[in-house]
Amino acid sequence: MKDYLKFGIIWVILSALGEWAAYFVGNHFYYTTGAVQAVDGQNAAAFVLYTVVPIFMFVVLMLFFGIFQFKRKGNENASPHQYRTNKTFIGIWVTLSLVINLFLFVHPTASAMQTYFNQAAAYNKKSSNELIVDVTGRQWEWRFSYPQYGITQAVSAKTGNDVLVLPVDRPVKFVIRSYDWNHPYDSQVDVIHSFWIPAFGFKTDAIPGETRYEYILPTKIASTATNAMYRVQCAEDCGPGHPYMESNMKVVSASNFQTWIAQQKKLQ
Repeated sequence: MKDYLKFGIIWVILSALGEWAAYFVGNHFYYTTGAVQAVDGQNAAAFVLYTVVPIFMFVVLMLFFGIFQFKRKGNENASPHQYRTNKTFIGIWVTLSLVINLFLFVHPTASAMQTYFNQAAAYNKKSSNELIVDVTGRQWEWRFSYPQYGITQAVSAKTGNDVLVLPVDRPVKFVIRSYDWNHPYDSQVDVIHSFWIPAFGFKTDAIPGETRYEYILPTKIASTATNAMYRVQCAEDCGPGHPYMESNMKVVSASNFQTWIAQQKKLQ
């Protein structure tokens, strides 16, 4: 009983210290949280970390505790309290492991996805002010179009490069495809890409022959020039040009977005 008490006290102390450290680490999994969905992802990752810290401390402590507490010296006999197997311990360990894994599957995994689906349903309502952006990936370029405004390809007025501009605090629906418009006769001619904006905490694969969707609500005004996490990056190895398959982006105010739309209409 004395060994159990000693182990328990050390475990509680280490778990408390671990949770204290996890509090600082858990709030910085994402360098930038520029969307509601990124904050949700940050909170989910932090919750998992807080849950597994005591488990990690228990396993590591058990390994070292056994080594030092029950170490035999020279020709000493083994302690009568040592067992090669313990059915009670095994049963409790397996049961708790199953319960914890099922719990983490339900929350935050399944619950976070349900939250995301509810957000998507709210954005898709006819009464919402949802912005639709068509995203097309190809080797090795991202192209953005805004069908609600008749913009077939958004480009920078200064450089002519593809650019993504979004209004802050307005729901965005990305319609994502992988397609090489130089080969319109074959929709399968391109490869799988992954549409990723680090500040939004989301990645969605762009698969030839499929149309996929991503829903985001930007919450902060920023740009690639001020924060590298605000960029469009391919996160799926798609060939020799993969490291350079990125585009600049901006999140701007509603009034600046309308000014940009007017400018883009002239560039079309």
